[in-house]
Amino acid sequence: MMQNPANQACAVSAQPPKPTKKLRLFWQNLSGEAQSRWQQLHSLWQHRRQRRHLLTLLILGSTALTISATACVSYFFVRGLILDNLKEIALLKLEKGSDEIDRWLSSRQAEIETIAYSPTIRTLNWQLAEPSLQGEIYRLKEYFILSLIQPDGEFQNTLGDRTNVKDRQYFKTAMAGKVNVSDPLISRTTKVPSITIAAPILALPPTPNQVIGVLSGSIKLDRVTNVANSLSYGSESYAFALNSKGVPIVHPNSNLTGNSDPLTNSFLHSKDPALAAIARQMTDRHTNIELVKIDRKWVYVAYTPLDEVNWSMALVIPRENIESQLQALNLLTSVVAGLIGPAMLAAIWLIYSSESNRAQAEREAMLNRISGRIRASLELDQIVQSTVEEIVNLLHLERAGFGWYEPPQQMLQILWECGQSDNPKPVKKFAPYCINNLSMRLEESEPILLSSDTFAEEKNQSLQLKANSYLAVPVLTQSQSQGYLICSHATHWFWSGEEIQLLKAVADQLAIAITQSHLYSQTQDQVKLLNSALTELKKTQTHLVQSEKMSSLGQMVAGIAHEINNPVNFIFANLPYTSKYLEDLLELVSLYKQAFPEIPPEIEDFAASIDLDFIEEDLPQMLSSMKIGTERIRQIVLSLRNFS
Repeated sequence: MMQNPANQACAVSAQPPKPTKKLRLFWQNLSGEAQSRWQQLHSLWQHRRQRRHLLTLLILGSTALTISATACVSYFFVRGLILDNLKEIALLKLEKGSDEIDRWLSSRQAEIETIAYSPTIRTLNWQLAEPSLQGEIYRLKEYFILSLIQPDGEFQNTLGDRTNVKDRQYFKTAMAGKVNVSDPLISRTTKVPSITIAAPILALPPTPNQVIGVLSGSIKLDRVTNVANSLSYGSESYAFALNSKGVPIVHPNSNLTGNSDPLTNSFLHSKDPALAAIARQMTDRHTNIELVKIDRKWVYVAYTPLDEVNWSMALVIPRENIESQLQALNLLTSVVAGLIGPAMLAAIWLIYSSESNRAQAEREAMLNRISGRIRASLELDQIVQSTVEEIVNLLHLERAGFGWYEPPQQMLQILWECGQSDNPKPVKKFAPYCINNLSMRLEESEPILLSSDTFAEEKNQSLQLKANSYLAVPVLTQSQSQGYLICSHATHWFWSGEEIQLLKAVADQLAIAITQSHLYSQTQDQVKLLNSALTELKKTQTHLVQSEKMSSLGQMVAGIAHEINNPVNFIFANLPYTSKYLEDLLELVSLYKQAFPEIPPEIEDFAASIDLDFIEEDLPQMLSSMKIGTERIRQIVLSLRNFS
């Protein structure tokens, strides 16, 4: 890809070749023409038939594949959305039951903690605490035993039993200052499976934050069992709960339920790997719903942990209970699959009917893009180079170029060129030989051999344009020069009518752009002239304004000089008389001193106060200075008059 401005086309017209060379070129042109005629017919039949057939098969195959793939993807996508929604509903139902158990356990913990904070209980005196605990059992109804445990693990309960529970985990956790709920266990006094809620008992002031004992309450599992039994999602669905060790504490099969005292079989060690994996997720406190195979049956298992205790709830739902709601989608998919055949026929008809419209739209879009690139600039080099680049890229040409044809010299000067090769060839002036009318041969796409000589190279370089492999489109501009847009295919196929019409339209747009570029250049020249004239006009205007300012300043200076001159002349004219009068007065004072040596005290005092001797000495000097100053002012006034 290369751009060469006109001033870089440094070749000149070559001398006519020798007669033997002319004969060889003539036979080359003749044989090339015969070969091109044969290739013309063969390429036309092969290219059009195979290309259209291949294009049709490609469109049909692509359409069938696209429709099938779209249908499959749409089915599985919609199925996944619906199934995810159904699974979310099941999981929300399980979370609702879990939240109910959490709220119930939270209330029980708050009750035990409130009782443990009672001043009576904080005394750890069983005689004082027993009546209060018996009253709480009667009031709350949820607990069947309340126990007061000493720091060493010894405890007494409301049934009157005594034992030691220092090895129990709930006791250790409560002594650490935390309210907790134990896993289900067998009571050592009543031998009944129960849940124990324990809260620390804090010491009375002055050490209120010290744990001095534990208050515990035992609750049966009936509430948890009732909530689990209420959870269902269709027939044969059931819920179960696991403790922190993976042991089922609630399960429809009572043979599987157990507690931590003694530890029974955990689901973590189940022989069913799917059930063991679910139990592992539950003990790790994860929330999810999975499709697994348990007891040779596919089921969905939703599981979620409890917040108030380290347990997890699970809801087992048969697969058909959830996926039965996808029957409408499956029916719709079957109907759509049955309509694919007619849809394919309709698609084929639409393809063939819209082929011409699509081709026309593509040509218009391509033309608009090329036109946009052409009109993006008013510089001639950029316009033409953008045009040949867009033509090569959009039409997948081997080469495209633009040149000016000079009829008097029979010279084709190619100045802009673009090709698919990474190593562009230098663009030069070409002088065609054995051609009577170059313009006609170019327009009729006849074989042409262009050769050129340069000052720097002695060997003759040639460019052969074979028949039907190139297309020369004239670019008619308003200037005297005639341009040609020359395009070359990578094969010897015919140029289709659509391509010719497109290139003609591009040539028209290029001609308009070149004309606009010339007009733009002329306009720029006119703008430069106007800017130069405007600059000169501004200089003249500035000179006139300056002259007017100087004239006004001269008049003003003359007026000022006249006004100053009058009072200065008055002062200068009176200075000689003032000097004479002063001398007379000083002489008179001197005579008075001689005539009257005895001066009256009043006059002597006044003469001393005004320093009469200094005045007699300084006053003549002052008059002399005034005379010099007035003379200087008169010289300045004279200079101002000369300036004006």
